[in-house]
Amino acid sequence: MKKRKTTRKIILLIILCAITWSASVWLVPLLDGSQSPPLDPTGKGAENLLFAARREGAEQLYPQRLTACQDALKEARFETNLQLASQWGTRDFVRPQRLLDGAQAQAFRLWKDVVDHRREVKPAAEAMIARADDSLQRSDEVADLSRQDYYTRGHLATAFMQLHQAQSYYRAGQYDRALSAATHSLESSDKALSRSRQYLERFDDPHHLRLWEVWIREAVASSRSTGIAFVVIKEKHRLDVYKNGRLAQSFPVDLGANSVSQKERAGDRATPEGLYRIIRKKGRGATKYGFALLLNYPNEEDRRRFAEMKAHRQLTRRTGIGGLIEIHGTGGRGYDWTDGCIAPDDENMERLYHEAMIGTVVAIVGSDGSGGPIRSALMEKRR
Repeated sequence: MKKRKTTRKIILLIILCAITWSASVWLVPLLDGSQSPPLDPTGKGAENLLFAARREGAEQLYPQRLTACQDALKEARFETNLQLASQWGTRDFVRPQRLLDGAQAQAFRLWKDVVDHRREVKPAAEAMIARADDSLQRSDEVADLSRQDYYTRGHLATAFMQLHQAQSYYRAGQYDRALSAATHSLESSDKALSRSRQYLERFDDPHHLRLWEVWIREAVASSRSTGIAFVVIKEKHRLDVYKNGRLAQSFPVDLGANSVSQKERAGDRATPEGLYRIIRKKGRGATKYGFALLLNYPNEEDRRRFAEMKAHRQLTRRTGIGGLIEIHGTGGRGYDWTDGCIAPDDENMERLYHEAMIGTVVAIVGSDGSGGPIRSALMEKRR
């Protein structure tokens, strides 16, 4: 009898142990939550934050951080799927939940940093675009006064394209790219402006200004003895007529296509500078320009300068000094188009033809030292 009671007790004890073990395997994990998958098992929240960060430009701003966030989300998803595939009671979603929370926090910080950066860069991009636009306008205006060579035209074109790109980026909300493009535009327009200024600096050079002033005085003095003299001011595209030492008339003229430069050789399309005289008058039928007054270019100073440039190998042996510089008609077009000649409109040209004489002095200067478009542009840049 005692043996049976002992056997029963042992069986009951075994059953109790089995129940206790089952409870520990099934009930305890159920109560501690380790068997329940995360509320966001796929990491959708982190994925949405990463998508928003990419849309704001995270790939350009923080590519390494973006990659790290993506890797963290992949690891969290892998761990979650691994636990989902395990048997009930053996699952442990604590680590996957921690990884998912960490991936979401990391993605949030990335998104916030990108947004904060955009908020800071936006006004900087806007200001740089305004600076680039202003610089391009000034550079273009100065280039119109100057000789636009390949270098200048190239940088102006680059500045224009970069500015247009910056404005497009800004409208698309890509402020970093807008800032970069606007900066490049500003650099290109500054290079074009610097090149243009190289051609124009002599218009503000004290040596040239003194020399031009001497030529003007000599021409005015000549008008007192001969009755008439002409002064051509290239900067202002103006021809002044002096009679008996007084300014009698002024009117606009077109010049050589390379008007800002001193004439150095044949074919450079520059209007020469110096003291010249009229050596021939051409009436109707003698010139295709209606009326023309031929000047004695090259004079002695032109020949001396030309020989010096050849001696220093600044010109080739075959290069000629040029000639046939005239004051002729068919001007008044409002732009420089001649091969170096001075071209008033036909009405003023006919008047000059009848008033001029063989030997009339013609002073051609870069500037008269007063305010003109070139010197004004140089002073504005200096300020």
